[in-house]
Amino acid sequence: MLTLLPAPARAQDNLDVAAAGRSVVRVVVVAMESGEPQGIGTGSGVAVAPDKILTNAHVVSDAADGDAIIGVVPSEGSKRFTGRLIAYQPQRDLALIELTDGTVEPATIATGPVPDGAAVAAIGYPYSVDRARELSAEGVVTPQAPVKSWGRVSGGQSSQRFDTVLHDAAIGRGNSGGPLVDSCGRVVGINSFVSNSEGVDAVFAFAVSVKEIIPFLRAAGVKPHTTALPCRTSAEQAAIDERLARSEDERAQADRTRAAFAEERLDARREQVRDSILAERDNGLAIAGLLLVFGAAFVNGALVLLAKDDRRLALGAGAAGLVLMAGAPIAWVARPDLDQADTRLAAQAPKPAQPQASAEGRYACRIDLERSRITISDPQDVALDWGPDGCEEGNTPFAAQDERWVRADVSSHDGVAQVRRFDPATSRYTVERYFLPADTLSAARALQAKYPAKTCSPDSARMAGQMTQALRDLLPPAPNERLVYACDHVQNGAAVK
Repeated sequence: MLTLLPAPARAQDNLDVAAAGRSVVRVVVVAMESGEPQGIGTGSGVAVAPDKILTNAHVVSDAADGDAIIGVVPSEGSKRFTGRLIAYQPQRDLALIELTDGTVEPATIATGPVPDGAAVAAIGYPYSVDRARELSAEGVVTPQAPVKSWGRVSGGQSSQRFDTVLHDAAIGRGNSGGPLVDSCGRVVGINSFVSNSEGVDAVFAFAVSVKEIIPFLRAAGVKPHTTALPCRTSAEQAAIDERLARSEDERAQADRTRAAFAEERLDARREQVRDSILAERDNGLAIAGLLLVFGAAFVNGALVLLAKDDRRLALGAGAAGLVLMAGAPIAWVARPDLDQADTRLAAQAPKPAQPQASAEGRYACRIDLERSRITISDPQDVALDWGPDGCEEGNTPFAAQDERWVRADVSSHDGVAQVRRFDPATSRYTVERYFLPADTLSAARALQAKYPAKTCSPDSARMAGQMTQALRDLLPPAPNERLVYACDHVQNGAAVK
């Protein structure tokens, strides 16, 4: 039976969908007549801007047709907000609410195609769960985490009224207006209605597709955050990482093999040079011997000529003999030493390549899309200004860790924490991004406030290491995104690989 159950999500994908839940809200509509409440309806919605909530038109039809109060209950925190209807298109079953107070973390919309069979999750507040939990009226308007149900895209069938995504994730009344997200947590539709099974057939759900959502938001003057990058699951990224690591190992092994072969060739060349030196030493010995023999012969000849009273020739022969005999020790001393082999090899070797630039300096860093797992961020290149002792931009200290520089910090304007690493040996810059819920974000910011150092000094680097360790203990087990950059050192305005 377990093999028949859908299991599209791995741990990492669950983290991404959990992060998407920050943008989901409960929409409560109270119909009013003569100042008195006449009925209450609930649905779901998703933030497409900090103060804009996208939902279904049928969820807020009372507000469109008459007097009604719209309440928006976020998924986290302790506050609830009020809103007003600013756009309404029943032909697309879409509506837009503007918050009159408060903000909600906006979601990202995936504008690329949704593959058939892709894993998706419906996020919202189904009434059946509220009823099973015996949730009171006060509980309904109290912030709480939305319900998430997994399924798969079930083909290209679409509604006749508007373009939809057909899927089999479980939804019910109350899910209307809530997002359908992919395994990366990006919105791929707004859940609208289900098929009528009459209690005997399988139930399928229809979500208003992005093809309808984007024109609707554009007409309302809203520019949501979108991405066209395909969703790469954690399993797919793990397979890519394994392949890249295997490729790097193979290259490293090939480099080691080439180095060993080069060492063998060097040893053989060293033996050739030693043989040449030995031959030169033998030649020098032979030359010294010949000089002695010929020098002695000339001296003897000079003595014979002197005995014959031929002083002029005797002096010439004697001088020549002495010169030859004096050259013998010179030839002996001039013989090369055996330890000159390495010196000659170094002189014959090609000029070595220039050493790589030091870690200090400016870097142009290009995003490596294959090594990166990007869910919602814009894949843009970055620049680094790396100072001595692991200081970036002259005011951001990093801590040394495993021959790399590392720093964790929390954004002051959105719900993101990140761990950044720079490896001088490979010139690789890595940014791991964590999308935090409100309680974890609050704790992380309070912790970061205890480490306010913004200068470059040994004490600041030590403090950065303490802050990094403390923050990492708060973060989820895996990041939602990993951005990997290949960096080139910039010299005189040009990148040096």
